[in-house]
Amino acid sequence: MPLRPVWIVALACFANLFVNAEAGNALALQQRLIQVYEKNKDAVVRVKAAFTEPDLVDAEASIRVRVGTGFFISREGHVLVSASRAAGADRVWIEYHGKAYATEPVGHDRLTNISVLRVLSPPEDFSIISLDGNVGHPPIGAVAVSIAMPLDFDPSPAMGLFTGVDKKLAHQVFPTEYIRTTIPVDAGQGGGPVLDINGRFIGMTVASIPDLGGSYCLPVDALIRVRDDLMFAGKIIHGWLGFEVTAQLNELDSDEVILSKVYEGAPAAEAGLQKGDRLLSIGGRDIGEVTDIRGAIFFARANQFTSVKFERDGEIQEVSVMTLPRPEQMPEITPVEKQEVEAGDARPDGELIDAVPESTELVE
Repeated sequence: MPLRPVWIVALACFANLFVNAEAGNALALQQRLIQVYEKNKDAVVRVKAAFTEPDLVDAEASIRVRVGTGFFISREGHVLVSASRAAGADRVWIEYHGKAYATEPVGHDRLTNISVLRVLSPPEDFSIISLDGNVGHPPIGAVAVSIAMPLDFDPSPAMGLFTGVDKKLAHQVFPTEYIRTTIPVDAGQGGGPVLDINGRFIGMTVASIPDLGGSYCLPVDALIRVRDDLMFAGKIIHGWLGFEVTAQLNELDSDEVILSKVYEGAPAAEAGLQKGDRLLSIGGRDIGEVTDIRGAIFFARANQFTSVKFERDGEIQEVSVMTLPRPEQMPEITPVEKQEVEAGDARPDGELIDAVPESTELVE
């Protein structure tokens, strides 16, 4: 039966409304992205670090400059940058609105690829990005916005998606959870802030995933953990409870994390934990698999009490453990940038290396 004229008009009106609604949504998204960029762009800086590299042929040292992105986090001029840029450099400076500013290192952590610098004479006017530890992980599929300083360009936004929260990649076990995005970091973009569509700071890019054309960012709660230790002691003071664990299959064919060894005299032993106890949580963070242990211990601050919930003989118990600094002889995972890189690995954030400029005027 042919459509009546009134139906044709109704369908046309509905289609027009749908198209207009979609166009309105797209414009609203565009405007929101512009607002997020405008609010945060004046906190973003270009980072340049000069390294002396020996020339094996001419036996003369050469100077190379690694270029990246960073951002202000305090009115005192503290800047977060990638440790793959700043750690071990002979000199590090930032460029902000066309001027170069000298910095001094506050602390470096190669494991998480985070460095804190302090600008000696900060610009008169700049913005900061506040770190709010109460901001949780964004939902998978949410819009991600990064702001970085690619090549010699001004702060530039990039849009992608939050695609996952990972504890490991291939054979690498991360020090804590990393947030995965579809935003690539190359040509000086590493170290930039990542925000959600509401402008909330989610994390900082610390590693690229070349095989996926994406990147990892360190979540804001972990970033606060690193920042606090670097500003207090210049390095991360890793907590230590003093036990080893193993995964054990239960009668429901699911893994349980079991204490396989408790070191004599260690904080865990002093609190009463025993070999064979099933771990349930550390510091309020659930333990469902072995890879959860490292992330939970990451947030257990040295010389503070940490709650440990466990099951023994079918009874759930909870104790408070005084976490100690990790003994020097305990092994520490080698930073990614010093490992042999294999397919599927996450690399330190995209790097741009230039020859050192003939003259660089720094604002002291």
